[in-house]
Amino acid sequence: MSWKDRRRDRRHERRPESGSAVPRPPRPSALAERHGIEPFALFCAYHLGITEDGGYRFQNIHQVAKRFGTNAGVIKQLLADFDMDSDTIIHSAFDMAGAQVDIMLAPAGINRTELAREFYEQFRVAPRRARNWAKELEEDARANERIFGPGRS
Repeated sequence: MSWKDRRRDRRHERRPESGSAVPRPPRPSALAERHGIEPFALFCAYHLGITEDGGYRFQNIHQVAKRFGTNAGVIKQLLADFDMDSDTIIHSAFDMAGAQVDIMLAPAGINRTELAREFYEQFRVAPRRARNWAKELEEDARANERIFGPGRS
């Protein structure tokens, strides 16, 4: 069995039925244990940009890997293991962009990590959805015409 088949099988095992409100617990990962990386900490650093000192800074995969004392390949694998990879994010009903903005603009005195706990729980229970790319592109083209005028989409 190829790694693609194992990954596809693993993803389908964990995918809840649409509309499910039961949190999907992250799968135990020997790789995560070996590197001492918790799913919540990875979510905060990689997706929300929360720094070690509780501040905010966009961090790419290499910066996150350096923070956790590993390499980008390990981080990429853990994102997949924890169902936090880009494919999962794209197909999630969770508003990741909104959460990122809320973390980025959190006023002084707000603990970003505590705020992130709520976002993490919302992400874990958010249903997965199939995306209709053709419909989304059509809607975006119409919005562009309204905003910029015909022929500028």
